[in-house]
Amino acid sequence: MDAEIREYLPLIIPLIIVQFSLLGYTIVHILRHDTYKRGSRALWLIITLVGMNFWGPLLYFILGKEEE
Repeated sequence: MDAEIREYLPLIIPLIIVQFSLLGYTIVHILRHDTYKRGSRALWLIITLVGMNFWGPLLYFILGKEEE
């Protein structure tokens, strides 16, 4: 079992780093801005945290982020 996990680590580690980077950037962006295309700050924080495996942050940037 350990050999299988070690085989995939070079692929998994960069994906985890990208996922948490995107999550962090999204949360910071939500907290710094007051207006959204749809929804409120609390709604987008919940969606981002619940769907934190790429879907939450992507939904925010597609549907919620106000154009600057």
